Amino acid sequence: MGNTNPPAKRRRNAGIGVKVLTLLAASTLALSACGAGTQNPGNAAPNSPTSNEPVQGGTFVFAEVAPINNWQTQAARFYEKANVLNSVLDRLTYFDAESGKLVGWVASDFTSNKEQTEFTFTIRDGVSFSDGTALNAQAVKKNLDALGLGIKAAQIAPNVDFGAYKSAEVIGKNQVKVTLKTPDANFLRATSSVTAGLVSPDTLKLDNAGQSAIAKIVGSGPFVFESEKTDEEVTFAKREDYKWAPQGAANQGAAYLDTLVVKYLPEVAHRAGAVQTGQVDLVRGLQPVDEQALTSSGDNVLPAQGVDLTTNMAAVRIGSGKLADAKVRQALQAGIDRQSIKDTVLSESYVVADSVLNHAAPGFIDLSADLAYEPEKSKSLLDEAGWVVGTDGVREKDGEKLEVTVTSSNNSVVIKPAFELIEQQWREIGVKLINRASDNTFLATAMIDPNTEFFGTRQFAYGGLGPVFGPENNTQTLNADTELNALFAKERAATSEAEHNELIAEEQRQLVTEKALALVLWDEVQVYGGNADAHVEFTSGTAPIFQGAWKSGK
Repeated sequence: MGNTNPPAKRRRNAGIGVKVLTLLAASTLALSACGAGTQNPGNAAPNSPTSNEPVQGGTFVFAEVAPINNWQTQAARFYEKANVLNSVLDRLTYFDAESGKLVGWVASDFTSNKEQTEFTFTIRDGVSFSDGTALNAQAVKKNLDALGLGIKAAQIAPNVDFGAYKSAEVIGKNQVKVTLKTPDANFLRATSSVTAGLVSPDTLKLDNAGQSAIAKIVGSGPFVFESEKTDEEVTFAKREDYKWAPQGAANQGAAYLDTLVVKYLPEVAHRAGAVQTGQVDLVRGLQPVDEQALTSSGDNVLPAQGVDLTTNMAAVRIGSGKLADAKVRQALQAGIDRQSIKDTVLSESYVVADSVLNHAAPGFIDLSADLAYEPEKSKSLLDEAGWVVGTDGVREKDGEKLEVTVTSSNNSVVIKPAFELIEQQWREIGVKLINRASDNTFLATAMIDPNTEFFGTRQFAYGGLGPVFGPENNTQTLNADTELNALFAKERAATSEAEHNELIAEEQRQLVTEKALALVLWDEVQVYGGNADAHVEFTSGTAPIFQGAWKSGK
């Protein structure tokens, strides 16, 4: 069942972000757990004025969940960094979530050879960093070398999405040719990531501390650093001469807003109230319990769909012998009642997962038929695997209890209660889950301990799933499956979109059904709260697009 709400006429906002301004209202639910789970693409929020003409000027206050101490570009794999750097750093390409296509940004054009080992970027004329330095082909080459090779002198490691990178050279008038060591059909997509943001050549010369300081990072984006209060807030001013937004963006010029203030609000219980009282215009990380209260007060709940990410999952770490048998993993997959999690722990902002990729991701296939809640099937599989129910109800084998541990960061407001419910569901099939979700102290030790069986996680997946689950850069599942690694290599080397999608489909089937290494839960979504005057859209990575944001009342 798809979205039954007719699309409203849309204004294409800056960056062509995920359209989420028609969101939650009591009578119209933009997201559904059935079918594709698409959002209502209308543009006017339920409590907004009828006019959608942008208003110039004003200060926009955005509340993030935690202070940011390291702003180095390649470290921006966390929302609190990416959500801000998205407005400071431009990229070579941009993923248009509406069309599902990669479009030009700083690169006006890009091509690849058939083997997916050479990529040529034509750089737009007239683009400059905020210090006046030209963002030309030479500057792009320096950035690509830093991303692909790292900066040894500054102790900066290569970007994990550029693992096949070999070199870059300036060719022609204003072109850069990239050569890879091995084929990578996902390389172009990775150039759209915030972690591939372009900085000035002078920024690349700084040491690690310098490249981590927001005051010293020089980009070409629509906002520039103005001031900072450590662990409290950072203020950015719009760049008046900005005129190179991604292809297709309605606003190709400077931001409508004059000033962007990023505050930190770690207290989950205070976030909705900060919007309701006008202390902030937008806040990330709403609790499901606060969503109805916010809409009832005339404000808006804004679920930004994470097209660039995998679904939320319990990623299996198979270093522990308890999960070595695929039947055990399949039993745990069938022992999760996902709809119950949505009904009990989540809200209508969330969509039940039907694969390891979310519904809007390119290459998604629907595996919902294989993800039904079947506790009797779970019990049979565990019986077949030799795990026998003990006197305390927990299964045993060779004198060992079927006790497994899950860990995760505390970034998600719903991850811990979700695993509390899974803990109950798995106990019914004879499995004891030790829930260490949202325990950052435990997480730090679990990262290097192969005996921790599960990570509650979601990962950025730019194209294929090999970079997420493959062994080269994987710190979580520690996958050593030769069949999967061969499949990942074939997918990276695909020479056509059809072949690429075929292989991505097979990766999903293997990870979710055949090998059950990804126990999927719900599509990644970041739930924001916005006041009635705030108009903002989001990228496919859930970052607010402040270049196109505006306020009804300045």
